[in-house]
Amino acid sequence: MNQANLQVQLRQEAGKQSAKRLRRQGLIPGIYYIHGQASINFAVDAKHLRNTLTHKSSILDVNFSNGETAKCVVREVQWDPVKGSPLHLDLMGVKLTEKIKVAVPVRFVGNSAGVKLGGVLQQLLREVDVEGLPLDIPEAVTIDVSALEINQSIHVSDIKLDKVEILDNPEQVIVAVLPPRLEEVAAVTTAEEAKEPELVGGKKEEEGAEEPAKKQEGGKK
Repeated sequence: MNQANLQVQLRQEAGKQSAKRLRRQGLIPGIYYIHGQASINFAVDAKHLRNTLTHKSSILDVNFSNGETAKCVVREVQWDPVKGSPLHLDLMGVKLTEKIKVAVPVRFVGNSAGVKLGGVLQQLLREVDVEGLPLDIPEAVTIDVSALEINQSIHVSDIKLDKVEILDNPEQVIVAVLPPRLEEVAAVTTAEEAKEPELVGGKKEEEGAEEPAKKQEGGKK
């Protein structure tokens, strides 16, 4: 597991108004907590936070402005739905000798054989919950989908990780390759139907040709 550093400033104030003032100054409010200790409010430079998050490190070495340090995992980042900027950061302190439960993102590699034939790759699970020692937890679960054919899928039970346990339902589907899209099938059907007017017309002519014969039979009566 890779680690990254995060510099934060301790803060005394809390609440919405304080958070707004911090954001106007280019700072993001946050909170640090660890089991058995009081939580700590802090602020972090917005640019520094974004750069740290791009490293996708599972463990952060957090340096507080009072000189103390702590190893943490990011529990939650609240984002502005319009601007896409961070609004609040939650950090959970960890001990390297104690197991933790965290969500790990799922990543795919390879080009699916089914997709090459027109199938559609559908991702049903974007992250999995795992439990293990902090330094044993991977940055991501990497899955090779190269051999995945149409109507085939990969389940949680198919993933094998060293030193950590996956907590999700083993029967949960992570990714599947579906048949070609419905609109593509509809387009093919429409093209085939466009070739049939002559047959339909021929049937109508035959039905129409029978009508005079019926009238003549009626006249004989």
